[in-house]
Amino acid sequence: MFAAIIARKPPAAPRDLADPDALLAALTPFAPADVAGFWENERALICHAVHHNTGSSFHEAAPEICGRTGRVIAGWVRLDNREHLCATLRLPARPETTDPQIILAAHAQWGADCAGKLEGDFSFIIFDPRNGQTFCARDSMGAKPFFYAVTERHLMVASTAAAMRAAHGLDLTPSAQWMALVVSYFNYADDQSAFEEVRKLPRAHRMTMSADGAIDRQRYFDFDLAAPHASTRDPVWVERYREAFDRAVEVRAHSSFLIGAESSGGLDSSSIVARLAQVLPYDRADFHTFALITNADEPGQLRALSAMCDVQHPHVLLRPRMLAIDAAFDRALKVLGHPPEHAQSLIYPAFYGQAQALGIRTILSGFGGDEIVTNPAKHLADELHRRRDYRALFAETEGAFPRNAVRFARRIARGVADPDIAARRMTQRKLAIGCLRRDFLEDTGLGDRIDQWICPDRGDLTLNTMAALEPGFRHATPGRLEACGNFAASYGIEYRYPLLDRQLVAQYLATPSIEKRHRAMGRFLHRRAMQGRLPDSIVWQRTKAMGRFIGGNLAYDTTDSIAFEDLARPLRDIIDRAAFERAVALRGEGMREHDAGAALTLFFLWQVRMVNAWLLNGAA
Repeated sequence: MFAAIIARKPPAAPRDLADPDALLAALTPFAPADVAGFWENERALICHAVHHNTGSSFHEAAPEICGRTGRVIAGWVRLDNREHLCATLRLPARPETTDPQIILAAHAQWGADCAGKLEGDFSFIIFDPRNGQTFCARDSMGAKPFFYAVTERHLMVASTAAAMRAAHGLDLTPSAQWMALVVSYFNYADDQSAFEEVRKLPRAHRMTMSADGAIDRQRYFDFDLAAPHASTRDPVWVERYREAFDRAVEVRAHSSFLIGAESSGGLDSSSIVARLAQVLPYDRADFHTFALITNADEPGQLRALSAMCDVQHPHVLLRPRMLAIDAAFDRALKVLGHPPEHAQSLIYPAFYGQAQALGIRTILSGFGGDEIVTNPAKHLADELHRRRDYRALFAETEGAFPRNAVRFARRIARGVADPDIAARRMTQRKLAIGCLRRDFLEDTGLGDRIDQWICPDRGDLTLNTMAALEPGFRHATPGRLEACGNFAASYGIEYRYPLLDRQLVAQYLATPSIEKRHRAMGRFLHRRAMQGRLPDSIVWQRTKAMGRFIGGNLAYDTTDSIAFEDLARPLRDIIDRAAFERAVALRGEGMREHDAGAALTLFFLWQVRMVNAWLLNGAA
């Protein structure tokens, strides 16, 4: 983790904004770093905290300094293409060559273009004391967070907004638009933080600051959404995808400590568990998985997976208590500096504490699969229709003759479906549940911005343009990675996400659409790649549903809802009172099992309570 302050104009001094002890304390408030320190001169203050994990991390200085040029780097980095980079840059491929040293060499060789040549999870800052220039970058998928604030006199960057709050010379104002997006669960603002004065460097972006303080931010990478068209399937695509998936898991299995994995019994996490069990750098008897169990079919799936993959330590948390504001929330405020944009991590502390006690410093997660490489590809028929590939379209039509012929004729007569109709319907539903004031949405332009996120200009309708331009993948993913990454790090644990591997995603996007779905069976490419590795009940499960809730419903916190009058003023300014009071009344009626609308209402009220608690306890 890191925090740095660079003076933009003399006579500004970095310590005018913060002192190093406060910044380092904000980076590691609970899990002390294995190595921590800072570097400074009259222009820059750079703080760095390192938790040891991979073999090379034991050799990292905090921060690293280039012996030849004097450039200073601090970051949160794990490179997955170390050997290739070392060979290209003529560096010794040994543990003593640290990831930050490799990045310094890449920056010396390629300048700002170095970021696109790095594979892995990273955010970092490089300062050159010779010329006063600063270079920053964030990885292609946004796995590692990067926050920054620009004042007239300073540039401040950090891996957590909590470091910004530790700066005594930085006045922060809670962002009304950020609060509105969080409570309504439209957390797509990948460049906007909880504070008006603090921005996020979006994924796949780099930022430079020249010696005169001029700042430039640019995207350095985007996926190629073009793919060859095919009317029939070819097993070579399954093999290529499997190879990319296997590599994505294997490169994330590098650690000098024990590695764990989330395991839900679903297809994505089970696939990672199965591959990880094959490539563990230690005896499988020390392999631990962690599952949250809420549905009746999950225990059976987990038992089948553990038996097939010889997982001897499957840890289970049965019916976790959800939607609570408790010690986990208080911890998150200290770690993140604000309520989490994605609160999944708040139900995991029992597992994080257990993993920490076991000596586990890495957890692999299946998050991100639904967003891209294992998405259901439900628009295959529409793409085939648009391409006028009627033979393939007929083959993908459900049912036996003559029923499939009737369905095919109806589809041809109906034309290609407009994917934005359902998206706009969902948007209106979420906005209604989110209770945001219409005048606020209109006056701020936030309503139009949400519409642009939900219904982007895709050009031709293909599975790739639907999946890769969906806001969940393109914009919202980094918000969860930021929250979960920083929260887990407070236990000394690093999250890794194989299904968000850049090369795996690129391979998926380069695959013909026909490979990704078969009639009603979505996730078809990934299912075939995993066949034989997992129980068939997992590989070919038609839906993600895992049966009825154990105990009849989820274990929701029963704390009474807050009254509108008790909301902090910033929330009252963005929430419609009448709509809010209707939501509170609905909550009082209880939640029916699998009632999505009621669940969204409960989630909205929980988000409001969290934001309100943050505001009332000195958000700025």
